[in-house]
Amino acid sequence: MPIASYLQILIGVIPSMCAGILATFAVTLIFKTSYTTNFAQGVISAIGAYVAVELTLVYGLPLWAVAFVGVIVAFIVGVAIDVLIFRNGRYVNALGKQIITMGLISIFIGLIPFVFKVAQFESVPVLPFIHLTQGITVGDVFIQYNTIISLVVTVVLLVAVFILLQKSKWGLSVRATASNEIVAGMMGINTKVITAVSWGIAGSFGAVAATLYIGNVTLSSGYIMTTTQINAFLAGILGGFATFYGPIFGAVIIYMLNVLIGCICIHVPVLSNWKPAIVYFIVMLLVLWKPHGLFGKKMVKKV
Repeated sequence: MPIASYLQILIGVIPSMCAGILATFAVTLIFKTSYTTNFAQGVISAIGAYVAVELTLVYGLPLWAVAFVGVIVAFIVGVAIDVLIFRNGRYVNALGKQIITMGLISIFIGLIPFVFKVAQFESVPVLPFIHLTQGITVGDVFIQYNTIISLVVTVVLLVAVFILLQKSKWGLSVRATASNEIVAGMMGINTKVITAVSWGIAGSFGAVAATLYIGNVTLSSGYIMTTTQINAFLAGILGGFATFYGPIFGAVIIYMLNVLIGCICIHVPVLSNWKPAIVYFIVMLLVLWKPHGLFGKKMVKKV
């Protein structure tokens, strides 16, 4: 099998990997500021994508334009969840918060068919004049324009948010809240605003991820981001939630493992049905080797 074929496989996974990276950051941001695993992240992301596709397919507006509307709606949904639910249940234990997010999945899945006219997603390109078959050829490798757009959008968003985390007052407040919410509040940081905005940003990142994702697949339900969300959770555990960048590297590793196992399956077809299991088994071994994540560290509580 020529090298170009392997490169083609690698390039083909980039859109999914970009969506996974953005979803991973969203999960990490909520986990570090609200101390909960948001199982509803995928459905919140889907709502943003539904808004974009609804305005595109039903009203004929270009997806690149209405994507901003979807991002804003997802932001509002995220903020509303924190303000109306989690702020009133801030003393609920971690398991209780997880159950709440699982309940939100059922609520949103039930509401989506009543709110949106779109019964089935179509494979919609990110830009209205770019089709999935359009792109550029570099040597023997074909790169879709959607792939390039997904990569550029993801890199720009991540660079921007990490600069803000390190250089801005908001970033300092987020890092302080993530470190210790009580101490952050004693220092004058409005932790309620920080957590609400974090939920909103997580929703927005998820909406961007879902909107990019639907430009490359055909989907038909509110569970469109389920697989991506599962990979985001795995990436957080693999990379370690101690930092914001650890889960991002964890996501890249997981998708690269998928590519590697996929290439092996080409030569050993009998393994094809076991591809996800093999990837998860390798991740499990890595976690057993580094229980706190590849970039994590053991937290020492001082008494």
